Amino acid sequence: RGRRGARLPWIAAAAAAGIVVGGVGATFLSGVRERDADSEVLAQARLEPLPGWDATGEAVVEVTPDGSRELVLSVEDAGSDGDFREVWLIDRDVTRLVSLGVLQGSEGRFTVPEGLDLSDFAVVDVSEEPFDGDPAHSGDSIVRGVLDA
Repeated sequence: RGRRGARLPWIAAAAAAGIVVGGVGATFLSGVRERDADSEVLAQARLEPLPGWDATGEAVVEVTPDGSRELVLSVEDAGSDGDFREVWLIDRDVTRLVSLGVLQGSEGRFTVPEGLDLSDFAVVDVSEEPFDGDPAHSGDSIVRGVLDA
């Protein structure tokens, strides 16, 4: 009887721990399922640094519940010296490009224009741009990758 009484607190603690761990796991999995249900991944790309840069990143194109497409971008170690970073989609021949906007911080979401063919405009590029009023690409790309669409 003495041993049984000594085991009871341990069994109760183990059961409580199991409930907590199970609850956390279920919450995590339901969050993943909700995220997957809300958007569909169309394409993704690993972003590699261009000469002179050490940054890396990832780009994912998602279809949102309303049918629009978003480029979800994450870039690490893309420090800037007072300039800004612009996100571009470039055609496979690297002759035509579309600006999606300015990257604030290391992560951002950008609307992909309706009708833009991602099998053609498959190159994701993040450039460092000076505050010079010129809307053209500076030619100074930080990271670049090709969508697997």
